[in-house]
Amino acid sequence: MGLREFFGRRRTPTAAESFPAASATETERAPLTPAELADLEEAWVELRQASQEAGVKSFRACTRDGSRWEDKPESVRAMTRMIKDTHKYTAEEPKGL
Repeated sequence: MGLREFFGRRRTPTAAESFPAASATETERAPLTPAELADLEEAWVELRQASQEAGVKSFRACTRDGSRWEDKPESVRAMTRMIKDTHKYTAEEPKGL
């Protein structure tokens, strides 16, 4: 099969089912409880502090499933760890040069 045939062929119904699109009901979450909301705000404070210490001006992130990482404290903390680790390893002087 050549590229022209590959790109020109139409998707079959079974092929379309193998790539399901996220529906609005799947991506909606229940409202956060006051404790969860406080934990989320604490995670955001940690992220802002780590970003400021590392000199990060902006960044973009996304999830593979289309959900919002900004609404999950564990995801916000994972971003904080990534920024701290990146800053730590880039701030160290190269060894052996």
